[in-house]
Amino acid sequence: MKLDPSLSSRDGRTLSVTVTDIAMPGDAGVAKAGDFVVFVPGTIPGDRVAIRIVKRERRYGHGEVVAIEEPSSLRVEPACPHFGACGGCTIQSMGYAAQLEMKASHLRESLKRIGRLDVAEDRFEEITPSPRVYLYRSKIDLAFGYHDNAVIAGMRGSMTVGGPARSAVLPVPGCRIFSEGLKRILDVVEDHMHREGLFPYDERTKKGTLRHLVLRESKATGRVMAIVETKGSGDHGMDELFRRLRQETPHVTSLWRAVNDRPGSYIDYGRLRHEGGERYIEESLAGLTLRVYPASFFQPNPAGAALIYERVGRIAAELKARNVLGLYCGMAPMELVLSRHSQNVVGVDFSRANIENARENALLNGIGNCSFLAGRVEDIATGRNFMKPDVVVLDPPRSGLSPRGTDLVTNLAPRALIYVSCNPATLARDLGRLAAAGYAVELVAPFDLFPHTSHLETLTVLKKRRR
Repeated sequence: MKLDPSLSSRDGRTLSVTVTDIAMPGDAGVAKAGDFVVFVPGTIPGDRVAIRIVKRERRYGHGEVVAIEEPSSLRVEPACPHFGACGGCTIQSMGYAAQLEMKASHLRESLKRIGRLDVAEDRFEEITPSPRVYLYRSKIDLAFGYHDNAVIAGMRGSMTVGGPARSAVLPVPGCRIFSEGLKRILDVVEDHMHREGLFPYDERTKKGTLRHLVLRESKATGRVMAIVETKGSGDHGMDELFRRLRQETPHVTSLWRAVNDRPGSYIDYGRLRHEGGERYIEESLAGLTLRVYPASFFQPNPAGAALIYERVGRIAAELKARNVLGLYCGMAPMELVLSRHSQNVVGVDFSRANIENARENALLNGIGNCSFLAGRVEDIATGRNFMKPDVVVLDPPRSGLSPRGTDLVTNLAPRALIYVSCNPATLARDLGRLAAAGYAVELVAPFDLFPHTSHLETLTVLKKRRR
């Protein structure tokens, strides 16, 4: 059976389909109309839905839900009233146990299909759930926009056919995955911006001032850092804003401003100004005290991240690691944990701010066997006379290892690799390349650090094959 080529949104006809999968990490449900694949946002496996085709490509299409004819047995009532409109959570309508099962299955499928790896079942560990399913995030990125003609800081809209609704900003006075204190902070910030007569920046007209509001919360202390991103470096009454925040929301102990005059909708921390209070917040995990700054790259689920770092430490102890090289180390919490189990640890990261942060945290925790270098991993690690590492730890961005990065790792020829990935697709690709270079997958351990989204962290251990 083939889909009628005339079926489209123009004639308003609908068809009934059953959702069988979710397209991760895009989060749309996947269904088939005959041999034609349709992606349907807002659905989960098991849903029987009436849909309308609203966009067609050659081999697939995009549909929108007209009605849920028979809900999936996996469906639950979302805990957040903003779910569906807000784009922050995408699978909160699915029970948590089903979320975990789906993510683990997607990981296995990615390793087979993309990496062409036949990993033995006994090499896989069961997925480790997040210690907290709600209120786990330590960071939230909000955009300034309008709602009912008032300036608000809110979330971007949920996924629409053809992509996310980037122009829509929705009020979210409560967030079930961030913090109970969100609404009080937003009330103060939004009222201040109204009094100052400030308006959201419009990417099309290039007018306006307000771009983003970023909040970082220490889950250990409850203290919050606020970062207001603006176009232009005017004063905008930041002293008064911090005074009001301290008075009305005492848990806000730090205020920064990021000045961003560049086009685009992404947050830019290139020009930071400290506007009041502490310069950092402190987080505690895995027995470490860590200072977190506005631009620090830090896992937004500290309790979940601690489970990964502690596991990496145990693996290093089992491997009897002496010299460890950590690539893409960020602010280096994993390297600091590894210092307990190794004689010497070197961390490398592109961001100088991350490296300075790592050095400060090593000093703060009394760790003397770690050193850190700033620069491109592919450049700096090949240009230095490193003590030969017996273990290399990799924690790359979502894009994974570059070909040069893969060559670097294999040329260093450590006896073991520990690879922490936030993207099953690029992990599978990289494991395939590393397998071709003589490394065998010994362990695959998924960790869910992002409940109610399709994102997944995976810890993998590889060992060099003997010739």
